Amino acid sequence: MALFLVYALTLLSTGSGCHHRICDCSHRILLCQESQVTEIPSDLPRNAIELRFVLTKIQVIPAGAFSGFGDLEKIEISQNDVLEEIEANVFSSLPQLYEIRIEKANKLLYINPEAFQNLPKLRYLLISNTGIKHLPAVHKIQSLQKVLLDIQDNINIRIVKENSFMGLSFESIILWLNKNGIQEIHNCAFNGTQLDELNLSDNNHLEELPNDVFRGASGPVILDISRTGIHALPSYGLENIKKLRARSTYNLKKLPSLEKLVSLMEATLTYPSHCCAFTNWRRQM
Repeated sequence: MALFLVYALTLLSTGSGCHHRICDCSHRILLCQESQVTEIPSDLPRNAIELRFVLTKIQVIPAGAFSGFGDLEKIEISQNDVLEEIEANVFSSLPQLYEIRIEKANKLLYINPEAFQNLPKLRYLLISNTGIKHLPAVHKIQSLQKVLLDIQDNINIRIVKENSFMGLSFESIILWLNKNGIQEIHNCAFNGTQLDELNLSDNNHLEELPNDVFRGASGPVILDISRTGIHALPSYGLENIKKLRARSTYNLKKLPSLEKLVSLMEATLTYPSHCCAFTNWRRQM
């Protein structure tokens, strides 16, 4: 009986905690923080389910930094004022990973196009308050889940190119691209996606959505262009929109033919006359 109790206590202590020379560890969750952490430790337990790097002084996340973490579910890299680069294959072939958070790293200028690969369970990717100039390449993520891509407060991102989100997920996606510095979105930018929601709000210098911007996409179902400089909606690809939000969008003085918004159920617009037009149109139907 005594031997059994010793064995049980050993299992309990092994499962509930671990030890590391720099990082705090409990229940397979590792917190590496403060200025003494200047690189990704090479001896992190490979059975970790969550890695958090907060207030560290890591300058580069090197290629393959998280290779071999087969149980890893969440990664956070935040409040780092010296991080400059994330190399290739950092977030690659992690079969259980469902959440990545990279935020408050205003000196981060470069994320390698091969950084995100083969993440079948990814559901949430946040990149916020960084210095990057280009949207991260997501075409090799290939998630089997519905994905929320949350890219906000990156004021140096200027352009959304064609096919920018192709390959992110085999399921539907939500794109929060608000509060960036986006000035230009190309035709076919959302090609190859099932787009549930697109939030472009607070990109103050964004003035145009070209006619074929939604070409090749299914959706969006929800579109938010509030507090942008957009002066017209495209004439193609509006048929799936159920919710349209255009608060304080003062340049949008004219809407497309209402027959193109056949699914619209809810609209929040800047000018009262737009709402009247919808009301009158519905009465005629």
